[in-house]
Amino acid sequence: MKNTEPTLETIEDYEGKESVEKRMTILIVILSGLLIGAIYIIINATTTVSDELKDIDTSAIYKH
Repeated sequence: MKNTEPTLETIEDYEGKESVEKRMTILIVILSGLLIGAIYIIINATTTVSDELKDIDTSAIYKH
């Protein structure tokens, strides 16, 4: 039976020999994750409900 598993020397990513395309793909994935996380944090921080709303007297509100 032949040994079909690649050796470290034949793998493209071994010792920083990855292609520019693969490096750019990894960079885009990391930056996309950071951007999505930043958007989530901004939305989460700006849409919090204040406790001041609990103190509003709702008896003066009339429904028609």
